[in-house]
Amino acid sequence: MTTTEHGSNGRVEVEFDHHSAEFRENNYAQFDELRSKCPVTHSSTHGGFWVFSDYATVFEAARDDDMFNSYPSVGVPASEMPFPIIPIESDPPLTQKLRSILLNRFSPKATDTLEPKARELATELIDGFIERGSCDIVQELTTPLPARLTLHMLGMDESKYEHWVHWVHSTVHDRASDPEKAGIAGMEMFGEIAEHMAQRRSEGFGDDALSALMQAKIDGTPLDDVQITMYTVLLLMGGMDTTSGLTGNAMIRLIERPELRQRLIEDRDLLPDATEEFLRYDTPTQGLARTIGKDGRFCGFEMKKGERAVLLWAAANRDPAVFEDPDVIDFDRQNKKHLAFGVGAHRCMGSSLARMMFRVMMDEILTRLPDFELAGTPERFEDAAEVYAVSSMPIRFTPGPRVGDGAS
Repeated sequence: MTTTEHGSNGRVEVEFDHHSAEFRENNYAQFDELRSKCPVTHSSTHGGFWVFSDYATVFEAARDDDMFNSYPSVGVPASEMPFPIIPIESDPPLTQKLRSILLNRFSPKATDTLEPKARELATELIDGFIERGSCDIVQELTTPLPARLTLHMLGMDESKYEHWVHWVHSTVHDRASDPEKAGIAGMEMFGEIAEHMAQRRSEGFGDDALSALMQAKIDGTPLDDVQITMYTVLLLMGGMDTTSGLTGNAMIRLIERPELRQRLIEDRDLLPDATEEFLRYDTPTQGLARTIGKDGRFCGFEMKKGERAVLLWAAANRDPAVFEDPDVIDFDRQNKKHLAFGVGAHRCMGSSLARMMFRVMMDEILTRLPDFELAGTPERFEDAAEVYAVSSMPIRFTPGPRVGDGAS
């Protein structure tokens, strides 16, 4: 982000590119700069789009579905997917009808029933490397656990999680820099989902999320195969990227701030509050886009139907007008009204599940790898526009014993 000027209509023009390496390395500084100029700016990159960077503006826009549409795409540039990724790329009242199909499977009660499975996975995965005294914690724990749990919920083969992770990561992180690669990954993912759908139809449905989608109806009409596929894609994206990103980001902060780590080691009851603070401080989903649905004024600016806007959740969560000392991690912070999961009709359905997986992984790490430290430089995905996440993080720690079923 290099230049700023006032356009003829009074809007503040900036060169802001959330897909750039500069953003990946300096996202929080750029958020501060955007807010200092104006909470509503306009960037010329990617065909032009509005940028909302303070809490009040992001909150208001996210709740105004008439002015700010989620269909056809929540990305800037727009997604290369051939069909909308539902329900995130839909608008009310369809949004609520789509969400109601699976909402009960992501409730706090349903999440509680999945925690033993998450614990089992954490034990198995940590057993796989704890005797070595080193690992890539992202590749060996924080990515496979959410991925395998997501596949478990969908009734799919957990052992093939690496294929799904590759497709999801390419679809999310390569789409702006290498749309052809992202497109190929998307088509391969579609093909695999189609095979699972055919299997359900030939062998019968089970008590899993994919079967529920295939049997669901909206206003008496079953979802078609495209809708089922795109809904499944969203579940896979949500389960295989953001929770790992949150956990990796938090681990880096605990290495930087050993006193925070020690507090959690000594008082595990702090984990729920720490979870909310890490969600606020290092929000994995940096922002999502909307399409202006009608001509109108917003925050004093004239906006035209068809223009795009990016709602920066992560910038809103560092807004000093709402959060005292926003650049400080404070487990005792009373204000927990962060926007890490969005707000309004599109608030993340999987928020309870994400919190549970994060707490399980952090609890197991603090119990079994309490002295973890970096054994190399963490690497982030090249494109952090939508998801700010670590892709690789080598650590070392005091070796320990295996404790799972395979322990000797």
